[in-house]
Amino acid sequence: MNPTPWHFWPIVTIGFVWHLFGVLDYTAIQYDFQPWFNLMGERQQAFVSGMPDWIDGAWAISAWVGLLGVIMMALRTGITALVLSISMFATIVVAVWLTLFADPSVPAIGGWIALVGLWAAVLFTVLLWLYARGMHRHGVFD
Repeated sequence: MNPTPWHFWPIVTIGFVWHLFGVLDYTAIQYDFQPWFNLMGERQQAFVSGMPDWIDGAWAISAWVGLLGVIMMALRTGITALVLSISMFATIVVAVWLTLFADPSVPAIGGWIALVGLWAAVLFTVLLWLYARGMHRHGVFD
C-alpha cells in the first residue's frame, strides 16, 4: 500500500461532511423533524412528502452509502470506489427524476439555483468516485 498524498485527508474530510449533511437531511425528513421542515416552504414540504418510495429509497442509498464509502476511503478499503459508485448512481437517478419527471420538478419549485445545486451534488459524487478510483489505481487502497 502506497502512502497517502497530501490531498487525501482534505478530500476525505470534505466528502465526509458532505455525505453527513446528506444523511442529516434525509433522516430529518424521514422522521418529520419539524425544525428541519420549518426551514422549507409549504410547497417544498409537500414535494418531499409526496416523493415516490423508489425515489426515497434511491435518496437513502445516495446519502447512507455515500457516507459509508467515505468512511471506507478513510480506512483505505479496496472496494471504496465500488461503494461510492453505488452512491453516485443513486444520486444521478434521483437528480434525473427530480429534474425531468417529478411533478412539479425541482426547477419549477426552486428555479435555476436549485437546479444548479442539484446537479452540483451529482458532479461532486462523480468527482469523489473518480478520486477514489484514482487512489485505488495508485495503490493508496488495498
